[in-house]
Amino acid sequence: MKRSTLAIILTLCSSGVFVQSAFALTTPAEQDKLRIHTSMPRRTSDSLFSYTAEWRIDDGELYRSTGLSFLNAHKFDDATQPYAVTKKLLTSMKDGMIQLDPNWRGITITQPPEQAELIIANKNGYSLTTVTVRDYSNQGLRFDLADKNFNADGVQVALDLVFSADVEYLDGFSSKKALTASQGEIEIKIDDQKPIHIKTDGKTTRELEQEIVKQLSISQLAETPLYPGMVSNDTRNNKPFDGSEVQFLNLAAKSIAIDITDPALGVLAKFKFKDENHSVKVVEPRFMLGALALTVLLAIVYFRRKNQQRSI
Repeated sequence: MKRSTLAIILTLCSSGVFVQSAFALTTPAEQDKLRIHTSMPRRTSDSLFSYTAEWRIDDGELYRSTGLSFLNAHKFDDATQPYAVTKKLLTSMKDGMIQLDPNWRGITITQPPEQAELIIANKNGYSLTTVTVRDYSNQGLRFDLADKNFNADGVQVALDLVFSADVEYLDGFSSKKALTASQGEIEIKIDDQKPIHIKTDGKTTRELEQEIVKQLSISQLAETPLYPGMVSNDTRNNKPFDGSEVQFLNLAAKSIAIDITDPALGVLAKFKFKDENHSVKVVEPRFMLGALALTVLLAIVYFRRKNQQRSI
């Protein structure tokens, strides 16, 4: 076999050896963002408000952090501005993130000056995966993606109505746990559309969720959660899935708001972000080396046989 011919073959075959086996798509900062617009609590007892954000290092490990506060309407005087309550919620999440190594803190939580608004966003190289907001304080809440469309941005939404007693009831210290709502109203508003209103009087959470679905054709009643809940012994914060929730899988809107006035009810608002920034896989180097060796071997065999035929 001529050396020049073999050299050409080796050059062509080896040109792909130096192709990187995989290249990760780095998620830009603030690609995933959720704004939570808060307000004053109505309940006059210490009521839980917590929120959990989960994020992933691009093509790596998942991390989460929870901010937990107890709000009481009687502890805020008439001069208190709603953004003062929001600041307390902001501090609770920052406190929750202290236990994480700085390199694992893949999100930012900010509050614009004198605004009742929390902004959760991913850092560069991290992806926001889910956010769960748990409110038992009967404050009005509104959520948006900073002027993005939920559906267009691939964010799925769910509302799970829950009983306040599920996190407040302590065996031996509380009265019998209520299994129905007491008295009040649920208001849900999508963008600037006319809000829907549902009376809660004496109904179960599933019955209330069924009424929401009847009035909002863009929603569906689901018997499996939008994503698995946190596993924790702290049932006052993380309660098991109760068997139904209202899901908005294709919410062609920029905002959704919910306001509950019934002290027996709370709400879990869930947001699932698309998680598509995994590494783009190409052929592995070891596979390409094997293919190169096979190609060279076949070339050597071919040319040897050809030379043998010429010499006969």
